[in-house]
Amino acid sequence: MQMPQNSTAEARRDYFPALTGLRAVAAGLVLLHHFNPFAPERFGWRLHSLAAETHIGVTIFFVLSGFLIGYRYLGRQVELRRYFANRFARIYPLYFLLTTLTFAVLRWQGKPFFLVEYLLNITFLRGLFEQYVYTGIGQGWSLTVEEMFYLSAPLAFWLVRRNARWLWALPLALVALGVGLVLLCRLHPWHGLFGSFDFLFQFTYPGRAVEFFVGVGLAWGLRRGASAWAPGWLTYAGSAGVLLCLGALSLLHGPQVGAFGVLRPAGMFINNALLPLLGVGPLLWGLVQEQTWLGRLLSSRPLLLLGKSSYAFYLIHMGVLQELLQQRLGSTGLTVLALYGLSIGLYWLIEEPLNHWLRRALGRPAAPAPALDH
Repeated sequence: MQMPQNSTAEARRDYFPALTGLRAVAAGLVLLHHFNPFAPERFGWRLHSLAAETHIGVTIFFVLSGFLIGYRYLGRQVELRRYFANRFARIYPLYFLLTTLTFAVLRWQGKPFFLVEYLLNITFLRGLFEQYVYTGIGQGWSLTVEEMFYLSAPLAFWLVRRNARWLWALPLALVALGVGLVLLCRLHPWHGLFGSFDFLFQFTYPGRAVEFFVGVGLAWGLRRGASAWAPGWLTYAGSAGVLLCLGALSLLHGPQVGAFGVLRPAGMFINNALLPLLGVGPLLWGLVQEQTWLGRLLSSRPLLLLGKSSYAFYLIHMGVLQELLQQRLGSTGLTVLALYGLSIGLYWLIEEPLNHWLRRALGRPAAPAPALDH
């Protein structure tokens, strides 16, 4: 099986600056979710619950991945070896280094080291088990979801090119597969492998496939000639859809800290289906097709820099490095600034050099595509 071929020049044409800036926003939303500064006693439950539901940044990342990988690979031929090599070069080196550092620091702090946890982390398998999903770099569970999409994308794109109905049939089939796995694994529980329906729809690719395929569907529409449609208001309609879904999730938030609306069945449906369909999807189309002040803002140099380094920021914004910085600096604000600075340094000094080196070593020049995946 072969996938669409790209070159450095083609990759440049596929670069959407506003989407790089959107990555910075998505990472900032996840930060706000994890470190909600709006205590309900001081700011009230409404503001607290709104900030608590900004985990929707992960949904933005998932739809972005579906769109950008789909846009790059749906219409051209490329060798599968190169496709997987590119995904490996972009994602794995920094993740491996930071995961190994995390386990080393935890061991240095006197905490128990379990080889199985480390192996499950560096192979991305930990995201399949409730028992291990938050081990290592806790927020890295989402990379298991990403990697499963990357693995399935060649076959998915091959099917879509033959019949566009697969755009909606595949995510439904994946959800059905996930439900079947949960029912099967309930018969023989093992470390929380597909341990519950809540776990399925929060942490696994089958449960969150709709988000990716909304992005793939947008890419398919653009590749098939629908790109002429740019009404001028879609960017703002999509933004409004995102805000409405965020508000709906906050209304489902319970009267206790941590009682997230997304934990309820209605909240999962809003987050996994309505948000990508009515919010993130239209927003992405508008940012790619329309000339708006929001698109220009997201394409500004500061947001481009933060977007390019958003993968590093996502990996370090919570965990042992963040805790060490917090202890040293004693201020959450200074810690956040330091994390942004550190993530930019990691991007410049480690992530991009390793990505370029690995691509050259595999016989392909590194494409200038920081916005095409995270």
